[in-house]
Amino acid sequence: MSTIEQAVQSVIDRSAQVHDKVVLPVRTQRFSTYAMSNFRGGIGKSTLTFNIAYEISHDDKTLLMDVCPQRNVSQSIFGDSVLDFETTIYDALISEVAGTGQIEIEDLINPISSYCTSFLGRGRKKSYMIPGSSELFLFPSLLYSQLAQYGQLRGDHGKAASAKVLLAIKKIIARAEEEIRPSKIIIDTSPFFAGATHLAWCAAEALIIPVRVDQHSIDAMRLTLEMLAKPDSEFHMFNAQAGLNHRPKVHAIAMTHCGWSRQKKNTPDSSTKFFLQKALEVAKEYEHLFSEEDAEDCFYLLDDFHSSGRISGKQRIPLSRLEAGQKFLIDGQRLEVNPAVDRYKREIKHLAASL
Repeated sequence: MSTIEQAVQSVIDRSAQVHDKVVLPVRTQRFSTYAMSNFRGGIGKSTLTFNIAYEISHDDKTLLMDVCPQRNVSQSIFGDSVLDFETTIYDALISEVAGTGQIEIEDLINPISSYCTSFLGRGRKKSYMIPGSSELFLFPSLLYSQLAQYGQLRGDHGKAASAKVLLAIKKIIARAEEEIRPSKIIIDTSPFFAGATHLAWCAAEALIIPVRVDQHSIDAMRLTLEMLAKPDSEFHMFNAQAGLNHRPKVHAIAMTHCGWSRQKKNTPDSSTKFFLQKALEVAKEYEHLFSEEDAEDCFYLLDDFHSSGRISGKQRIPLSRLEAGQKFLIDGQRLEVNPAVDRYKREIKHLAASL
């Protein structure tokens, strides 16, 4: 069992090796279905989802799902066409939860390269997306009223009805797998647990948790891990009602907006080190939730991509395809791709390779 000081140094050393292009050992576990999740907004979650989907689609046929009502990753993929879809994840969920008639799966899944040309390329696997919907803001009230109703049923009837609700996203994924046979699935979730995020956790084998280097994000990380760990949490209480015993592993903690020392190459600055230590202290309390024996092996340091990240999401261009010095007009503001994008390219590829 490593100490906090050893854990911090291990993460820093591995990050330096990424930038020195050292070949690192592969992760001992990998999964097919991941949910991007943390109970705080503004940490780069959707930008990270978009870019990870791009990276893994080099080698894996990928299904991307957007269950966040802000639907930022849908806009990154579909652009203005995001408003044109008659069938979204909301329609599919209502169909599963309320039994309003099954949605045709081919109406739900859309080829990404038809909308985002960055995903075109020789040798790249064809990937697909299920678009999000702003109507998901209304979904939690329906979900929990249904679960409360089914909780009144006795025995196996209540369990079966509750399981049908909680496994809605898992069933949608199963139908999509029959149609397109993806090898990787990424679900972008909302910054709050209620509703579709709950169902995403029931479907995901593992979580990717972005954590910005600030105290609010550390607190949100703790709440996320508490929800996973505590048997009396909302997640486990409703799962127990449905007779389910599922808990996704924590596969990656992606520390976003990291800063770097100007004096020492590939070394985080003092603020980043401070919050990295805080995050590791929380992770060590819940080490049994992680997919590796040592939680620090699941940590990844990602650069401060403030301007580049906005450009990537708004222009629908993966960070790997941006070059330092490029200029774009974003929301009336002239933004330039900063030199840190070259560091971020290596970091995002390293994270994607772990999935």
